[in-house]
Amino acid sequence: MSGMPDSWKPIGSMFCKQYQTEVQFYIDEAHASGKRHLVARYEKPPENLFGRDTFMAGIPDNWREEDVIDLILWPMKDDSNAPYPAWEVPARAYNSPTLFRWWAGEKPQ
Repeated sequence: MSGMPDSWKPIGSMFCKQYQTEVQFYIDEAHASGKRHLVARYEKPPENLFGRDTFMAGIPDNWREEDVIDLILWPMKDDSNAPYPAWEVPARAYNSPTLFRWWAGEKPQ
């Protein structure tokens, strides 16, 4: 995994149980949309990303880096059966291009 854009600020890494691979996290400060994006880059591309190793989602303007990290670390209720990790829930379960606190009752923007 080389060739990261200069606009990708590293914020951490962890093992993703759902996909059985390491994932590195970045904040893209200069996404083409003009909105900051969370970037999850998987060591082994998950099957549901169709061969791509990167998942991206918009970050709400009022979120700090700590809010993004809180979402990344949010425990899934039944981690062993969760089909995707917490940072993918807004996109996969709610069809939202932007992150939100789904566990706190927030709605997609």
